[in-house]
Amino acid sequence: MTSPSGGRRHRIGLIVDHPKRDLGGAVLLANALAARGVESALIPLYDQAIDVPLLDLDGLVVNFARPVNKPLVDAYADLGIPVWVLDTEGGVLAERGGNAPDALAAWVRESGYAERLAGYFFWGPVLRDAFVAGSGLSSASLHLTGCPRFDLTAPRWRGILEAPRKGYILANANFPLVNSLFGTSSDDEKAAMVASGWAPDYVDALVDDLKGIADRFIDVVSRVADEFPGETILVRPHPFENAERYRAAFAGRANVIVDGGGSVLDVIANARCVLHVNCGTAVEALRLGVLPLSLEFINTERLRTHSTLPYRASRNVESGDDLMAILRGLDEATAQFDFDAAYRRTSEPWFYLNDGHASDRIADVLVAAMAARRRARTRSVRTSLRSARHRPSAAQRAQAILANAIGSQAASRLRARVQPRRAAKTLVKDAVGALAIRFSRHQAVPAPQVSFARHPLTRLPLASVIVSPGSDR
Repeated sequence: MTSPSGGRRHRIGLIVDHPKRDLGGAVLLANALAARGVESALIPLYDQAIDVPLLDLDGLVVNFARPVNKPLVDAYADLGIPVWVLDTEGGVLAERGGNAPDALAAWVRESGYAERLAGYFFWGPVLRDAFVAGSGLSSASLHLTGCPRFDLTAPRWRGILEAPRKGYILANANFPLVNSLFGTSSDDEKAAMVASGWAPDYVDALVDDLKGIADRFIDVVSRVADEFPGETILVRPHPFENAERYRAAFAGRANVIVDGGGSVLDVIANARCVLHVNCGTAVEALRLGVLPLSLEFINTERLRTHSTLPYRASRNVESGDDLMAILRGLDEATAQFDFDAAYRRTSEPWFYLNDGHASDRIADVLVAAMAARRRARTRSVRTSLRSARHRPSAAQRAQAILANAIGSQAASRLRARVQPRRAAKTLVKDAVGALAIRFSRHQAVPAPQVSFARHPLTRLPLASVIVSPGSDR
């Protein structure tokens, strides 16, 4: 793809972790970049080691700075690709432990990440301020932007949020640590937390608490279904949860639907209220004007203090009888709740402004960086063949050779057959295109062009999706 002046357009890579959760924000950012004449490559998390070295990127936005992706970021930086971080978990953080703001900032400094990153985009000022104080990154590279996936909660975007159902009681489950879709057991999830800096004893206690809360959550939803037979209760598993547990639990209740499909923002916007325990979607509900009800009577002090924002952003429910009373007078309870004041008090320090312009703020930073940087080739088939690692394992090297031989798109599909849980993290070009058109129409601007990326030598399709400025640019 060339620019009007004849040179190749700048291209920014965007790592997409989980499409169900992150694709909307990624496409919003890609649209914002396209409006500024910059091309984007949406790169599936599991295919990044193959695709990033093949895409000739001028910059890359990764989804976190953690031990697991440090070897990859090192390889990308060595190719000359400027790397920014837009953390997929940058808002709902703990007040202590490895996931607290000061601990994250210190780890970025001590791990050597600070020397490898071009910059960091922050959901809110609390984490940004912690990084200014302790990350080792220059303050000029720390950008307070908000997160694009929450842009759609702003009044300027809300009209676009649609769902196949309306007017239901939404029960958002949040128990991937004890009901994992991707891990083979809770031991996998616990190990991931320990690797992120949590003490093993603390994680074990957290898991024990979660097991009890998950059981009680099912009991509460069952009671709601029984006492309100005329209401539809929509149970939405966390994107990383196994939905079968809920389907089995509610199989005998005709007014309970278990469905994790579609965008969570679409689903929340069309709900009457949101029932949750320690779930970050309380903030989305708050931003959308849908009453978040925190079931504190089934919570534990350990979980409550592990992440305090969800219950602080909600109307707290102290008993089962209290919940039934609120639901009987739900319209009045919603009218009496001051959403704007609650957001400013509890959530804005972590999630910044609810103005729908996070994608624009990030795009402006990236475009300015491209303008100040001389274009340089960053493509390297050799780096792709070693799975973007300086010391790849034999399995990583073999997978990289196969993906280069048949195209990472075909290799990704083969891998999903062996590991079906990975299929949920693949990118569907038509889904990207539909979102790009949907967002462009809402803004009354030309839609970008969407296509699969191609291997530079074989021209076989890659797993990544390219979003380019429209033909009129």
